[in-house]
Amino acid sequence: MASLRALHAFSLLARLGRASLAAERLGVSPSALSHLMRKLEGELGASLILRDGRGLSLTEEGQRLALGLGDAFDQIEGAVDAFRRRSRTELRISTVSTFATRWLIPQLPDFQHQQPDVEILLSASTRMVDLDRENYDCAIRLGTGNWQGVDSVLLWREHLAIAMAPALCGDADEITPEHLSKLRLLHSAGRRGDWALWLSRTGLEHPDAGSGTVLESRDLAIQAAIAGMGAIVIDKRFLTQEVSAGHLVLPDWPLVELETGYWFVRSPNRPLSRPVAAFKTWLEKATHGYGPEGEGS
Repeated sequence: MASLRALHAFSLLARLGRASLAAERLGVSPSALSHLMRKLEGELGASLILRDGRGLSLTEEGQRLALGLGDAFDQIEGAVDAFRRRSRTELRISTVSTFATRWLIPQLPDFQHQQPDVEILLSASTRMVDLDRENYDCAIRLGTGNWQGVDSVLLWREHLAIAMAPALCGDADEITPEHLSKLRLLHSAGRRGDWALWLSRTGLEHPDAGSGTVLESRDLAIQAAIAGMGAIVIDKRFLTQEVSAGHLVLPDWPLVELETGYWFVRSPNRPLSRPVAAFKTWLEKATHGYGPEGEGS
């Protein structure tokens, strides 16, 4: 039987494409990796590697073996890692990127202080995960809360407020809505309608609400606003640090509350574990009174 270590080395080389990377991943020197490859070729009686002085590449036989091995070693590593984690208390959370980066992560040290034995695995995605079939304990979703098959708790309703760099408005207390028409607008790709919605709800006008720079995410739009590229419309609870540091200001303009909000959700078909129950309780306390006027309102 071929050496499993040599097969693992070959699998890494086939997947990473470079001997130096495969050797580093395996924890051996490049010469030791080369020795393992020659040993494997001797055991299998086939030439697997082309050595032409410019590096290593796979022969047709090598490509056939790599295809047959597939992701077997990745599965083995995953199984071993899961076994090692068996004594740990894990909390697997799915949420949307903006909520994760702009609110949840800055708050999580408090949860970790209260639950020091809970190891958090946090995933950010716009995809709605299936809490019955996928390996998540709970999720934080953005929407109206009318999802079937989940228990949901509203954390807060979304709102839209205007923010910009101090250089664009001078004294935020004195800036008037008429100043709006002179501003460049910033948009995030997934929220292109927010400016039009804010304008229609407030009755204010801009000569071209669809104009301005479009950024891939709200995080990038915030950075563009800090750089003075234009004004952003966003839930101001995501701007706490930037406003406190003076990087952004919030003019005293109307705030528009939306029907959508952020919800804690979990599957009722799974037992309510201690980490999930603790996280839910912590979230409810952390967001209690977190209304449009900010924390504690």
